[in-house]
Amino acid sequence: MGISKRRFGHIDIPLQRVHIELTNICEFSCVFCPKASMDRPVGFMDTGLAKRLITELSENKVCEKVTFHVMGEPTLHKGFFDILSHAEKAGMKVGLTTNGAGLGGKAGEKLLAYNLHQLDISLQTPDERSFSLRGAKGMSFEEYANGVMEFFRRYRAAWPDSNFKFRFLNTRFRKKKMEEEVGPVRVMSTTEELRETFGKWAGLVYDAIHASSEMRGSGLAGIGKLVSYKWNVAEVAPNIFFETYVLSNWGQAFGGAKVRDAWAGYCYGMRDHFGVLHNGDVVLCCMDYNGNTKVGNARKSTLKEVLSSDAVGRVVDGFRRMKVVHPYCKKCLGSSSFASWLLRPAADLMVLKLLKPFFYSKKRLYG
Repeated sequence: MGISKRRFGHIDIPLQRVHIELTNICEFSCVFCPKASMDRPVGFMDTGLAKRLITELSENKVCEKVTFHVMGEPTLHKGFFDILSHAEKAGMKVGLTTNGAGLGGKAGEKLLAYNLHQLDISLQTPDERSFSLRGAKGMSFEEYANGVMEFFRRYRAAWPDSNFKFRFLNTRFRKKKMEEEVGPVRVMSTTEELRETFGKWAGLVYDAIHASSEMRGSGLAGIGKLVSYKWNVAEVAPNIFFETYVLSNWGQAFGGAKVRDAWAGYCYGMRDHFGVLHNGDVVLCCMDYNGNTKVGNARKSTLKEVLSSDAVGRVVDGFRRMKVVHPYCKKCLGSSSFASWLLRPAADLMVLKLLKPFFYSKKRLYG
């Protein structure tokens, strides 16, 4: 991207993103989310702190964008649009991850005025059956889907150059260990289901943007080549992406199986991103839903001071050598079976260090 690497504390910058959690409160209670396992207090980030973080990140060119996401629904924050306006003035690109529940209401109406770099809708449950897993408290799937698509239609018309991403869940197997704790998780589990679901939603997208027959044919042909059981990113139209996330256990958050601590491993925490939770705690990665990898607090220090700490230095240096230093990282990267425990470090290295950068270079939404 034409920007040479520099150091900010112990980390190489620019990072691809920094996650700022405006709140860990969400109006949904998805069974596949570790919300029920989260024991840290709920709350909202102080608006002044959010603005200060954005200013420091922008002035020091720490990252290519800030992403409002770790846990919670960011549009519930009372100062959300004030913070968005501040990011615009600071020249900071913004990525918003939303569950989509408010897009058909006042939040979506106000959001139409903001030219976001990227807008991710965690659709996750793309039909009425799977939507029952969201704990939507009175909102029907029809209301939800109509609200999302009407917002998409209007936002796309206003800001055609913004990257728009629909996220879906899929799973490698019909039965997952986490189901022993949370019950059946009805998400896409076969290639046939994936292609059928993507085809239906692509049709809605194409209708909303009045796509040509050539665009429809090309997009559907690409969908017809996708397979389940893995991470997929499909550009169904210019700047419009469908992405599947393989259902995970959020760093061993689900299930009571004994986990062997990783003997080696590789992670992109502090390598392409880190997170700041709503109370100011700085954590190593966006998967740390419970603040277990706290390395400092941005309310008490600048980000540079936190990232210059010995704790961060040990973690970053360790991952450079495939050594897992932090106790929680050892658990997150660990495995319940001996074979997986033995082989996972090599798999992590291949996926995160070789394949993921290749995908990032090919998919503009990550650049």
